[in-house]
Amino acid sequence: MGLGVVSLLNAVFRRAFTSAGLRPGSAAVDADTSLHFWAHPSLLLPPPSSSGEQNGDTGDRRRRPVVVLIHGFGPDATWQWASQVGPLSRHFDLVVPTLLFFGAGSTTKSPDRSDAFQAAAVAKLLTAHLGLDLMIDGSQQVVHVVGTSYGGLVAYHLAQALAIAAGTSGLMGNESNKVVICSADLAKGEEDDVALAAKGGVGDVTELMVPADTKALRRLMAICAHGPPKYIPECLARDLLRKYFSVQREEKIQLIKGIASGHGFQISPLPQEVLIVWGEFDQIFPVEKAHKVKEKLGEKARVEVIPSTGHLPHQENAKLFNKILLSFLLPPPSPAAAAATK
Repeated sequence: MGLGVVSLLNAVFRRAFTSAGLRPGSAAVDADTSLHFWAHPSLLLPPPSSSGEQNGDTGDRRRRPVVVLIHGFGPDATWQWASQVGPLSRHFDLVVPTLLFFGAGSTTKSPDRSDAFQAAAVAKLLTAHLGLDLMIDGSQQVVHVVGTSYGGLVAYHLAQALAIAAGTSGLMGNESNKVVICSADLAKGEEDDVALAAKGGVGDVTELMVPADTKALRRLMAICAHGPPKYIPECLARDLLRKYFSVQREEKIQLIKGIASGHGFQISPLPQEVLIVWGEFDQIFPVEKAHKVKEKLGEKARVEVIPSTGHLPHQENAKLFNKILLSFLLPPPSPAAAAATK
């Protein structure tokens, strides 16, 4: 029965992605590293030339702004972003990578397990395979980066990596580009890991974040959501564990240990506007951490707290989260449009 439920949920979440126009793909980002991703087909086409013609395409095709959605630990990206891809796809082209050791992607040689390493792989996917650092009709392609939990750490490094790749006046220097950090403690230190382990009743934080059995998985689910489900059949918990936590478990443990911000990493402000979204009752990273992250990121950052949610506000109150997200990412309406709505 558990296998049937998980398979059904996989189909439902994948359908949300395909209904939003996304298609799966994979790419080799270097000699020994490949990434799986979902993206709108327009991003897989060659970018238009300055004359508007390429490969027989004579239309004046311009790309829409792009949003990159980066998932955290747990089930794959289709589970984590299913509630966002539909509303976002009405306004943006989307790229949703599967981070290394969370799915079909792989790396065979690199020993690096840092969040910066994950970001570098995604940056290569965006710039080398999707061409998002290219000029389009004399203007920069707009790229927004959104990350939740562990993905928020990766999103921070991705913003920096794209800025370096494009140069001081390049892609992420474009003031139109924005970053959203959701439930991600960029200022995390070793003492925070100790506190989280104690809260979860385990000796080490990896035992909580990468559960080894269904008892540990239930503990993680209880601490992640403000209102966790009261009953989860053992067969379902067992299959979730097998499919999403047991595979490449040792590599996932190394990812936890390799989080750069817990080992002397210094946060510096980003050049673009930053939205920090947090759940009011987050038990993984308490809400006061949101304001500490804002202090580190400077005057271009602001905080939005979603009431009555835990570590997963984008899932626990998707309607409000999406409203906040779209309000931040979309440009303000023109005076004429604003007047028409009154």
